[in-house]
Amino acid sequence: MENKRLENYIMHYIETHNTMSLATERDGKPHAATVFFINIGFDLYFFSSPTSRHGENFSLNPMVSATINEDYSDWQSIKGIQLEGVVTMVGGILENIRLSRLYIKKFPDVVDFLFSPQKLGAAIARKVAGVNYYKLEPSKIYFLNNELGFGHRDELILK
Repeated sequence: MENKRLENYIMHYIETHNTMSLATERDGKPHAATVFFINIGFDLYFFSSPTSRHGENFSLNPMVSATINEDYSDWQSIKGIQLEGVVTMVGGILENIRLSRLYIKKFPDVVDFLFSPQKLGAAIARKVAGVNYYKLEPSKIYFLNNELGFGHRDELILK
């Protein structure tokens, strides 16, 4: 597929999906976690706790892989994104108002979670106080499309 067309196809897919599954590793033990995300270009932003298993893994090894896909019942219809890149912490919710506003635009139900967590209870407010935004900067993105043949992948190299 032509590079610009592939970029547009991948961007549309990213913008019309909500969750990604992150794969991390620590001491040879794999871990997967699903998170909601927003994007600015091909960079994907999500929030999580630095004390979560994947948050601790990022601090030791920022290299991750991730998938963005749907739950298909027919293997010939499978489409999705596979990517690899580096995760960096970009700071807390109140330090990143732009990201929070973009998050609320995509996920309106998180407004209280982000800006008034005390409305959701003391336990949630304590957890939210420790949450940070992370950026996943992909170096390679693969678009998988079984409609073009079993295991068909187009590769977009970003760095």
